Amino acid sequence: MKEGELVLLKDKKGKKYLITLKKGGVFAFHKGKVFHDEILKKKVGERIISSKGEELLILKPTLRDFVLKKLKRISQIIYPKDVGQILVLADIFEGAKVLEAGTGSGALTLYLIRAVGEKGKVVSIDEREDMVENAKKNIEEFYQKKIEEIKNLILRKQNLAEIEEKNFDRVILDLPDPWNYLEKVKEVLKEGGILACWLPTVLQVFELTEKVEKEYSNDFILEGIFE
Repeated sequence: MKEGELVLLKDKKGKKYLITLKKGGVFAFHKGKVFHDEILKKKVGERIISSKGEELLILKPTLRDFVLKKLKRISQIIYPKDVGQILVLADIFEGAKVLEAGTGSGALTLYLIRAVGEKGKVVSIDEREDMVENAKKNIEEFYQKKIEEIKNLILRKQNLAEIEEKNFDRVILDLPDPWNYLEKVKEVLKEGGILACWLPTVLQVFELTEKVEKEYSNDFILEGIFE
């Protein structure tokens, strides 16, 4: 274990606590205190005892643990159960070049980085500076490295209408009005590529499908609507 590392502590009832190790740090909960310096001497899979005698198992957190327990949010996130569906339905593969518009807090971005692998590329954009900065901090905290060191990710403040890069294998839109960007998606999406839109309301789904059917039926094939 080392300082700055993310650690998951799990009690006998299965409750999990996610902490970032810091020399001299103390994790306090209803079953006592756990001193970070003691955890730093341990290995993953070993146990530690709190000041009140509670036994905790030391584990390495999964990405799901991080998203649910540690991710700092300034917007509604796409939860892991929905991320799985997106990755499958959009057929995100190793080596894919993916455009994500609507970074938000970076939950989906984290999964995309992992899914495309070292040979792939994720370009994630958001038009709000605060969203980009928050996502940057979340991604850096999980990967324990600077954003510039994550070679398969480009994260920046940008409106989808402004993007010039093309030949994306997949485009994923988490925007309130994706129907306004279908023309741009036509330009940047590779022939045979997949567009996936995340829409929280039925009205948004209706407006998007209507736009596709009336104006873009020769450009996009509507594969389906999934809940």
